[in-house]
Amino acid sequence: MPPATQRRLPAGPGEVPADHPATPPRASFPVLRGNAGLFSPFTFGRVGGWLEPVPDHVIAVGLIVGARPVGLALGTLLPGRSQCELLSIAVAPAMRRLGLGGRLLDAWQAEASGRGATECRANYNETMPGRGALKALLARAGWTAPRASGLVVIGRVGKMVEEVSVWPGIAGRLAAPRSYAFEPLELTAADVEAVERYLSTPEAADMSGPIRQAEQLADDFSIAIRRDGRLVGWLLATETRRPLVETNTEVPAIRYLEAYLDPAYRHAGIMVGAYYHCYSRQVARLGRESVAVYYTSHDSRPRMVALTLRRFASLAERVETIFSASARLPATFRQQLAGECRAHPAHQRGAGPRGVAELEI
Repeated sequence: MPPATQRRLPAGPGEVPADHPATPPRASFPVLRGNAGLFSPFTFGRVGGWLEPVPDHVIAVGLIVGARPVGLALGTLLPGRSQCELLSIAVAPAMRRLGLGGRLLDAWQAEASGRGATECRANYNETMPGRGALKALLARAGWTAPRASGLVVIGRVGKMVEEVSVWPGIAGRLAAPRSYAFEPLELTAADVEAVERYLSTPEAADMSGPIRQAEQLADDFSIAIRRDGRLVGWLLATETRRPLVETNTEVPAIRYLEAYLDPAYRHAGIMVGAYYHCYSRQVARLGRESVAVYYTSHDSRPRMVALTLRRFASLAERVETIFSASARLPATFRQQLAGECRAHPAHQRGAGPRGVAELEI
C-alpha cells in the first residue's frame, strides 16, 4: 500500500509545525472555562473579551491539535432562554479542509444542548468574509438554508440627524413629543417588571432587554422610553471599535443593538424620535462624523425595515442584509457526542493566527 500523502504545515502561531497525513488529525474539543484568552485570536474583537474569563452565558468550545489551540466556536445562551446563538466559529488556516470545522460545530451544539438549548441560530451579513464556507458548514450539519432576516444600517450621525429633523410628519413630533420622554436607563422595580412582561411576548422573543443584556451598554446612548412616566420601551447601545467606514478606521462608532416599543404606540413615530434623541446626543459627544450602526428585523419589525429602505438607505454609508440560519437540537444530541466535549480550563494566554475572519472555516 503506498504511503499516505504528506503535507508540510508551516510553523507559526496556531499552526502545527509537522508533517502529517492529509486526513482528520487527532483533536480534542474542550469546553472552555475560566481564563481562555489563549483562544481569543479565533474570534472577533467585541466578543474576544468574553474569554477572560468566560461568563456563564457564553458557550465556548476550543479545538486543540498537537497540544496547540487551532480553533474556537463561541456563542451565547441567555438565562431562561432555549435558543442559543452561534456568534463565531474559526479554524486555523493550516487545519482547514480536514473535517475539523464540522466536528467543532458538533461539539459546540452538544454543549449547548447540555445546557438546555433546543434550538440554535446564526446570523451573518452579506459581505462577511468566509460566508460561503459558513453556509456550507451549516448545511452539512443540517441547519436551515439561510434567509434574509434583517438589515444593518451604517451611517454618519450628523447627516441623519439633519435629515430626520425636517421629515414631514416627524418634525412636529420631535419638537413636541407630548406625553413621551426619553430618559437615562435607570430602572425602578416597576420598570423591571414591565421589561420582563414585554420580553415574554412574541414581539420580543429575540431580545434580551436592558436587564439580560450580555453586552456592556453605553450609558450616554442607552435610554428608557416612557409615556406619562410609565416604561413603554427602550433603546440600547454599545461602543464598537471595529472599523465601519473605509475613510477612517479611527472614527468613533456606536452600535444600537436593541430597540423595543410597546406595540400599542408604534404608529406614533416614537421610535424614530428615540433614535433621533440618541443620535443627537452622539453628535454632541462624539461629533458629526461619528458613526451609528443599527439593526432592524424583517420578522418582528417589517414596517421599520420598509422605513429604513425608504428613508435611511440614501443617507447611510452602507446598508447590509443580514442572513439567518437555524437548527433544532434533539434531546439526545449531547449523548451522541459525549466523547467530543470535556471541561478544560485554559489559563495561559498565547499567540495565535491574527486576522482570522469571523465565522471562517
